[in-house]
Amino acid sequence: MVGLAVTGLLSTTALIAPVAASAAPEPTPPTQSSSWLDDWDPTTLTITDTLSALENGDVSSVELVEAFTDRIDTYEPYYNAFTQMNDAALKDAKKSDKRRANGKKTRALEGVPIVIKDSMDVKGMPTTSGWPLTAPIAGGLALVPEEDAPAVARLRKAGAIIIGKTNLPILAGSGSNANNSAYGPTYNSLNQAWAPGGSSSGSATSVSGGFAVTGMAEETGGSIQNPASAQSLYAVKPTFGLVPNTGNFPLQGITRDVLGPLAKSPEDAAIMMDVLAGYSPDDPKTEDAEVPEGGYAAALSTESLEGKRIGLWGDGWRTGSNAELSPETAELYAQAVDQLEAQGATVVPDPFAGSGFDELRGAGGATGGGNNWAIQQYLERLGPSAAVNSVEELNAWADANGFEDDERVNRMLEGADEVPDLSPFLENRDEYLRIYDAVMEDQQLDALVYPQQVREVGPIFSGSVSASTVSEINVAQLPGVVVPDGAYASGKPFNLIILGEKWSEADLLSYAYDYADAYGGRILPELGTVEPDTTDPTVTVKPESVGKDGVYSTASFKLYDAGMVAGLELNGVEKDLTDNTWSDLNGVVPGAFGGVEGENELEVFDVFGNSTTVEFTLDATAPTVTVKDGASFTEATDDGYAKVSFKLHDALKIDKAVINGTVKDLSDNAWSDVNFVKPGTFGAVAGLNTVEVYDVAGNVTAMEVVLE
Repeated sequence: MVGLAVTGLLSTTALIAPVAASAAPEPTPPTQSSSWLDDWDPTTLTITDTLSALENGDVSSVELVEAFTDRIDTYEPYYNAFTQMNDAALKDAKKSDKRRANGKKTRALEGVPIVIKDSMDVKGMPTTSGWPLTAPIAGGLALVPEEDAPAVARLRKAGAIIIGKTNLPILAGSGSNANNSAYGPTYNSLNQAWAPGGSSSGSATSVSGGFAVTGMAEETGGSIQNPASAQSLYAVKPTFGLVPNTGNFPLQGITRDVLGPLAKSPEDAAIMMDVLAGYSPDDPKTEDAEVPEGGYAAALSTESLEGKRIGLWGDGWRTGSNAELSPETAELYAQAVDQLEAQGATVVPDPFAGSGFDELRGAGGATGGGNNWAIQQYLERLGPSAAVNSVEELNAWADANGFEDDERVNRMLEGADEVPDLSPFLENRDEYLRIYDAVMEDQQLDALVYPQQVREVGPIFSGSVSASTVSEINVAQLPGVVVPDGAYASGKPFNLIILGEKWSEADLLSYAYDYADAYGGRILPELGTVEPDTTDPTVTVKPESVGKDGVYSTASFKLYDAGMVAGLELNGVEKDLTDNTWSDLNGVVPGAFGGVEGENELEVFDVFGNSTTVEFTLDATAPTVTVKDGASFTEATDDGYAKVSFKLHDALKIDKAVINGTVKDLSDNAWSDVNFVKPGTFGAVAGLNTVEVYDVAGNVTAMEVVLE
């Protein structure tokens, strides 16, 4: 059984400790009113709302941090979004309030509480990457950087207040959840039973759930777009090299890793990009970064879709795995296409048909490279005060501290000191771009608009996020903007993703802004303080099963928690029930649903990962029954028998014998024989008799004998 994991949650009480007063006189901030916080909705609070409230004196940054901290204290045990809180948040908020009181120019994020994914360096806070080896709570080594990652430094410089660092799966290794994190799983703010999206799970839950105004995510293969989609947020997956990724623990650091915002509105996403984007001397990969003149927020327009040509989803983009839209996804997407046309756009069906794009996806080209070298560079950047500064030192520490069996760190040694040859990856990337750019030019496309998921998000412990653009845009290093667009009948979020050419983020955000202004809309969470279900599902054998006591020729099972059952596994054969929830599993025989002759194991698991295991035996072989030899047992006549005895070869499995409808229960005293059957005994009669022998699995062998 998998239950709620709250181990490792750090207390947020440090955030509300009093700050020592300065010896020098301080300007008095504007008098604050509690009425604003009485009416606030942190799940919809945007950057623009926050800045307006702060500027108007409706609330202070200190009060905001305290309010978010109180909310986190209330809900964190049930959603597990954080790995650690920032003890300096109140101090930083107080400085921001002081700047405002002094009349200093308001910065882009002045006093705005945000969260940072715990793969990014925040000065003085360990970077855990969800990995037990680097998670102090799991006995791991604290990798404490001396400096912020460049992207984090830009956020601080813009006035943002870092509330805390957020949870992720080990080394950002899942696009669906954070279930294997050293800090336990993070739960979806919209519904704890749904996958939260990964790997930026904690950031998405924090932003959607109202634990911060906005937050930072990182993507190698879906980790910005997937959690945004799973939790109904706007997001920007930037062009590779637009936002510096130095100071982020690499997954594919020199080929694919990008940092971007999760936001509650397109405008917030644009404001964040204005802060984050552009060349950094700390990251040579940003040398070619193209930032629009005037920035991203200034480019937003509610008329941007008018006259644009938009490419639509089709087989030319992808066939095979995760290619077919579910019926409801197709229906919702068709509505979105109608809405695009109503906004003045011209749509182009399947523009990649015949382009070779899908074939390239299936060709198996290099999708990354050189990451061990990137990890080496990351560790060196931590600074001389860090516990380790090389992969070799990290490996040695692991061996000396009980992590010697962690193959992840062992694999990092290979090539860590060698500048990598990226030519296989670059050749594959360039071929993607060649086809992509040619299609965009030939079809005169301004953007592509796809469903972000080909089907609705699955359960947290047994489902996934079925992204439509992973890993195509990651290998091609292309940008995308996620746009919430309502819900499935189940209540799960439906989302679009808008794709463009390299460096086209300003246009994509403007299209998202235009669409959202007319049609788009987030699903808002209603957080609860009820722990996720930790009760194992109830499974019983149905009366119509043939057999008893765990041995059956045909077995049927009642699944009482049908609405919450996610799937079952019979002898290793999985059946996903999330799209077609059963209340029963009927007619299990050898060869059906993974059933086999002999011992079987059925595991039924619910959406929270709780499971019930039923062990049973399938026996489809009828019992062997023969007439016994020897005059003392059997006396034959010309036309039959004067008396007859039967040998029951499967004695320990025999349940009963039936002669002409008269039942002899053998289960309590398992006979190996039925002896001396003659007219007047065991229901036998003179003439034709029917003898049936049943085993405990319900199999039957029938014989006819004539008695005289």
